[in-house]
Amino acid sequence: MSTAPKNVRPLGAGEPLDAIDERILAALVDDARISNKQLAELVGIAPSTALMRTRALSERGIIEGFEAVLSLAAIGRSVQALIAVRLRAHDRDQIDRFTARVPALPAVLSTFHTSGSVDYLLHIAVANTDELRDWVLDNLATDPVVGHTETTLVFEHIQGNHGPLPA
Repeated sequence: MSTAPKNVRPLGAGEPLDAIDERILAALVDDARISNKQLAELVGIAPSTALMRTRALSERGIIEGFEAVLSLAAIGRSVQALIAVRLRAHDRDQIDRFTARVPALPAVLSTFHTSGSVDYLLHIAVANTDELRDWVLDNLATDPVVGHTETTLVFEHIQGNHGPLPA
């Protein structure tokens, strides 16, 4: 039977999050641009404490980074697609070649290494369907590592939680 307080959750071998850490994380997930002063007021701690704790959460790898979310349509990339990719073979050289090249391509938003009938799922954004066709032909269909692709157009991307804490 555990004697840890209810508001403390162990994270593997690292230090547990306490209630203040959880409030800091929730506030940053809600608005990553919040000023340190506003964060401190919201959480109920001194600004120096907020800064120290936020830095510690980053150093511990709990906060991996902060990002700007762009309107893909506003930057000329209004066509999104999910592309399922099956590799021809599953040897380390081919996997390494694929994962070194494809996620770095400018159209690729996310790359997921998956189990099941496909090996990778790519989320890409391009300007139009002609560009999508050309992208698949130029970057996947002609790649000797790739055995099969299946492209699905995305009509709408509905965001989920951006890093919810466990309940």
